[in-house]
Amino acid sequence: MAYSTAARIADEARALLLAEGLEAVSMRRVASAAGITAMAIYRHYPSREALLGAVADQARAEITERWRHRPRQATPRAELRSTLNAVLDLALGQPALYSLLTTDSPSDSADLNWDPRAGKSPVLDAVAAAIDEGMDDGDFPPDDVWQVAVTIVGMLHGLISLHHAGQLGLSDPEFRVLCGTSMTRLLDGVAPQPAAEPVEPVAP
Repeated sequence: MAYSTAARIADEARALLLAEGLEAVSMRRVASAAGITAMAIYRHYPSREALLGAVADQARAEITERWRHRPRQATPRAELRSTLNAVLDLALGQPALYSLLTTDSPSDSADLNWDPRAGKSPVLDAVAAAIDEGMDDGDFPPDDVWQVAVTIVGMLHGLISLHHAGQLGLSDPEFRVLCGTSMTRLLDGVAPQPAAEPVEPVAP
């Protein structure tokens, strides 16, 4: 298949995004990098939002395909850990792309009628599959699979957003540990040991 101008434009936009961040991706700069005029780019993408949407769709498709061929882990918990690490690899290694995929990109996830079961999120799909398997095996108590998956992904995304904003004061390795322990707390619950009952003094 021939390498189309539209594909070249999207690739250049993605390269600029990864190198300099979202704010650097302007139609003029992308057109220059792709070797076309600033006006010609609009024949392929009517707006910057449309271009960023194409970049996000391409990246999402690549992630979905890559994750589809990941080795399956031995247990549902191990599969959840593998998914968590894959998300962190993206979020910490390519933060601008992660931000585009989760917050900055116009997508169906911004629609109030968005259905998490529609297969449009590789992260949700992977988490839901592991939760479903764990419930079938008795590793997790019965519950609404998709609500649990959304809760896990929402927790992880919230932590990543705080980390990207520098509000946690953690290094990347320390942040990975926090995410792992947070996943454990979510799955097992926060159950502190009961306080010891006071012992009454014995009268002499």
